[in-house]
Amino acid sequence: MRYYTLRNVIDREVNRRQWTISAKRKWALPGAACGKCFAEWATLSLNYPSADLSTLPEQREFVKARQESWSEYIRLHDLVHPFMPDGALVRPGAGMGPLVGQVRGQPPPIAMDAPWNIFVQPAAVEALSAARLRGIKPVSTALKMAPGAPPLLELELLVAGDYAAECRPMPVGEPCPVCGSQEMTLAPTRWWLDAATLPDADVFRFRPGPGHIIASERFVGVLQGLGDTGIQVTEISAPTSELP
Repeated sequence: MRYYTLRNVIDREVNRRQWTISAKRKWALPGAACGKCFAEWATLSLNYPSADLSTLPEQREFVKARQESWSEYIRLHDLVHPFMPDGALVRPGAGMGPLVGQVRGQPPPIAMDAPWNIFVQPAAVEALSAARLRGIKPVSTALKMAPGAPPLLELELLVAGDYAAECRPMPVGEPCPVCGSQEMTLAPTRWWLDAATLPDADVFRFRPGPGHIIASERFVGVLQGLGDTGIQVTEISAPTSELP
């Protein structure tokens, strides 16, 4: 099975379908700062639109973006953990709940507004389901669409996968005893996936870098069959042993 990274094309001449989205996640964990190693943590890519905090008495604590101490972050993390989907990777800055905002213009059937968000219209969900793709979990948004435009759903993605052992970054020194932060060597320019770490899903977030969305050739086949989506597809390298 071949795998690919997906990325939104920002060149206006390449992406012929012009659309914009102005939206904010309903809830999010704050960023965190460690008083021991002085690491500052935050991420924009770990989003769980199905996580519903509406019944949580402390939900207002997750509305304002800010940075907190590591101990306060842990308290807030523990409050929302029961609301997260099974197997969720939760880090400072993780978003929860639907996107709230407005979409201008007409997005394609499958669309990305950033390297870490992927949206689908109902017709695309039908195409993905007809292809029997795995790990497809569309979640409703709170986005206002143009009159007559179909609703835009967000795909909630598993976080999985790792570099193959031959190209995996290695830890440097010891992890911080408080927050676990640890310096790593850089990943090589050419890398490939460890097959043993791949999930039972045709599209997922890459665990070492959740800002990257990875899709199987089966998903890419459906994507390319939907026409100009404004999504750039780049094949991940094959292992050295498989090269001619």
